[in-house]
Amino acid sequence: MVQIVAAIADDPLKNAIRAVHEGADMIEIRIDLLNPNIQVGSLHSLHSLLELEDLKDAIELPIIVTNRMRAEGGGFAGSEEERIKILLAAMEMADLVDIELQTESEYRDAVVGRAKENGVSVIVSHHDFSETPDRAVMRRILSDCFNSGADIAKLAVTPHSYLDALHLLEVTLDCASKSKSVCTIGMGEYGVHTRVIAPLYGSMLAYVSVGAATAPGQLSIRELKRTLAVLSCD
Repeated sequence: MVQIVAAIADDPLKNAIRAVHEGADMIEIRIDLLNPNIQVGSLHSLHSLLELEDLKDAIELPIIVTNRMRAEGGGFAGSEEERIKILLAAMEMADLVDIELQTESEYRDAVVGRAKENGVSVIVSHHDFSETPDRAVMRRILSDCFNSGADIAKLAVTPHSYLDALHLLEVTLDCASKSKSVCTIGMGEYGVHTRVIAPLYGSMLAYVSVGAATAPGQLSIRELKRTLAVLSCD
């Protein structure tokens, strides 16, 4: 069954409670988009800003944390060392952590290793905001995510045609048929429908907006749930 993930980029406590009421299954906290002060602030101020402890007390949903790098559409402007330190600190209060495949292996391995030690599930992700690679490349990216320690491999691409979107769905179905836990997303005009259709092909996570959208073509919780209900895939 697909899990609906509410991606939160502002006012985390308020929007997390709203997401619960609207029927989300998980919460993703986008650290990089919450407040520019966290990019250079102390870890203590980060904890205070995110209110993750209060968030966990207020809701019973699993929490994903990520601190997205600029190269993959994120807003974090500090050093890579700062980015990873903040992510490691936030991960102490999370159930899942998302780290980019293209993160330097030293830092990526540190996040994956800490997560495994603490029972935190790992999403290794790759985002392509310019195109949809061919099917062989997409399969290789997902394989590299698993080889890097992913419990869930996440691939977001940008289709420029419905054929591109179809190729993404084909890769999704192929992975799911092999019992691999993947999340695939098509961004932009030609990818909007994949956010609803991909779960039929085996994508296990569907990201939605609550408050400000965090990716091109992202649907609201109500829009996604209504369409999933029509398709009877939830």
